[in-house]
Amino acid sequence: MKHVAMIFLAFMFVMAFHFAVSGSNLAFADDEHGENYKHEQRGEHEKEEGPYKEIGKTVGWGTVIAMGTAGIIFPLRRSVKAVITNFPTTKKPFISLSKFFGKYHIVFGIIALALGSIHGLTMYLSEGELEGGGLVGLGAVALMAFAGIFGAVLFKNKKRKTFRTAHTILITIAIILGLVHIIAA
Repeated sequence: MKHVAMIFLAFMFVMAFHFAVSGSNLAFADDEHGENYKHEQRGEHEKEEGPYKEIGKTVGWGTVIAMGTAGIIFPLRRSVKAVITNFPTTKKPFISLSKFFGKYHIVFGIIALALGSIHGLTMYLSEGELEGGGLVGLGAVALMAFAGIFGAVLFKNKKRKTFRTAHTILITIAIILGLVHIIAA
């Protein structure tokens, strides 16, 4: 539980830092000289961003962090033999790190799915429509949900290789769609 609290605090720090950096819109305008300051430079396509959009962006980056944390188990497990063979002094910390991420893989996967859903909902509320990038993001979250179903079956029976392959393929496609979503946004 101590490790979960530490990761949660780190996650909250990253989200708070992102919100502090991107959420402050400071404007300095002194009307000492009788000038009127209007936003004439702002085009029609650049509208004021509301609170839902800022929250949605922050939660979206939280989704990326949660997916990365849940997915780090894959390269750790693939590289455990090579790392232990080439660097025997790192055996104990590497195995404990691998066990830690294996233990909380499901928790981070559920957090990523929940944050992805919240991100989509808040962005839809702020924009009022579902555009191309939003549809791609919706597809990524849907694939994450299907991968979660396969993951739930794997939780009960870890020897189902076809379910493990389907889980991995669906998450890989969801990551690709997520990257396309980020680039399109």
